[in-house]
Order: sequence, then C-alpha cells, then structure tokens
Amino acid sequence: MRARAVLALSLAAFLAGPPAAAAAKDDLKLALKEKVIRDLGSAGLVLAFHVAVENGAASGFELVRYRYRVRINQVEYLNMAVTLDEPLEVPAGRETLVALPVKVSYDHLRAAVGPVEGQALCDVVGDMFFRSERGREQRAPFAFSGEFPIFRDPEVDIQPLKVVDLTVGGADVVFRPRFKNFNGYELIVDVLEFELYFAGRQVLAGPVPGDKSLPRMGEKTFSLPFLLDFFEAGEEVREAFGKEEFPCRFTGRIEIASVWGRLHIRFDKTQALRLEKADGP
Repeated sequence: MRARAVLALSLAAFLAGPPAAAAAKDDLKLALKEKVIRDLGSAGLVLAFHVAVENGAASGFELVRYRYRVRINQVEYLNMAVTLDEPLEVPAGRETLVALPVKVSYDHLRAAVGPVEGQALCDVVGDMFFRSERGREQRAPFAFSGEFPIFRDPEVDIQPLKVVDLTVGGADVVFRPRFKNFNGYELIVDVLEFELYFAGRQVLAGPVPGDKSLPRMGEKTFSLPFLLDFFEAGEEVREAFGKEEFPCRFTGRIEIASVWGRLHIRFDKTQALRLEKADGP
C-alpha cells in the first residue's frame, strides 16, 4: 500500500509539471534601458521609458496589454489600462525593446498636483501581460521613475521704435524686440527668424544675427536697425509715421538646442508701436 501511495504521488507531480510561479519568474525579465523626453513644449511633453524585455523561455511570447499607475511628485496623476491593437512579438532567447510613454499635459498636471515649477518627479508602477504560443498569460511587474522639466516658451514684447531720422521719403529706425526666459536654465537659441509688419505691411524679414541665447530667468533685447522707404512700404506706412503709435506685428520662429532635443517654437506678437526719437548729437 505504501509503495502504491508513493507511486501515485510521483505520477501526480509528473503530470502537474514544474510550479507555474517559478516558471513565470524566469521566463520574462524587464529592465529599464533609458528615459527619453519627446515633444517638449509649453503645453507639456512625453516621458518615454524604454524597457528591455528579455525572453529566457524556449518559445516566444506576445505583449498583449499593460496597466500602470503614474504618480507625479507623489500625487496620483494617471491610472489606466491599455490593450494593444496588435500584439508585440517577443521572440525566444532575445531582448525586445518596448516603449512605455507617459504623456504629461501641464494643465492636467497643475489641476491634479497643484503648482509645479522647474521640474517634477514621475513614478510609474504597473504590469505587462504577455501571451505564450500556447495561449497562457504571464504577468511581469515593473516600477520606474524619472524627472522631467516644466518648460515655458519665451515671451516677447516690443520696445518703442527708435527713430534716428525721419524724412518725407523714409525713415532710419531701430526695431527692438525683447525676449523673456522664465525657465531656470539658459535657452541656447540657434535660429531666430522673423517677419515684421507696420500698419499691415511687411517692412523687414530675416534671421537675427549674433548671440541669440537667453539667460536663465532673464531677458534679452535685440536691436534691428534698418532704412524704411515709404515709396516701397506704401502710403499706409508713411501715414502711420505721422501718428504717435501704429499697429505692429512681429512673428517668426525660434529653434533651441537642448538636452531634450531641438525645440521649435512659434511666436506672434501684435501690439501698438510707439515712436521714440533718438537722442540728438
């Protein structure tokens, strides 16, 4: 009887196979490779966690869904589950890179967390779910963290137009736009291109020369001298110089080099432009 009982237990263990939990622990391993910030702008950004999935099993898996909870500065920001439209292949004996993106809207962030300045800390905790070739589902937990910046676009205003000389046929003027940087780091500006309109007519366009970088929590005023021909500019512009101020539009783009990639920013400022006579000799 005893021999029969031992045989029965051995047969049951053979039919059951190895413990499922132990096999699941060894099959798939997740490791954070890098954190990448994309689409950074004044509205928000995408913080992408690039995760390496190592499949140590003898057969392939598919990533079919994942769920995660996002906390920013220790306050819950997002809690969601995602099912992939098309499963991602995770072949056997290989490492597969998976991107786990977290889209951050500054408006949503401030509503959920409160005022945030400078930078914030993001913690992501969740599970990835994989399906084996036999249709069995396996769960792999993860927990990652990373910092991201709170970025603000530079703001622009326009100083009074300095009039060096004014004649019947034209004017010698200096246009002075001022850019303000509200970020706690310098903005390395590679390109600053603009178009300038007086009284609805374009009077100047092109790149701003020289050093264009903006100091941290500071500002910079650019001086753009040029000669204005009233015959070419039109009657509206000539008449505008007979007034104390007239409509001005200053529009263009800024290209910034940063550790998060190149930032492309548009600006468009319209305001009344006052005239200021230059000091005489």
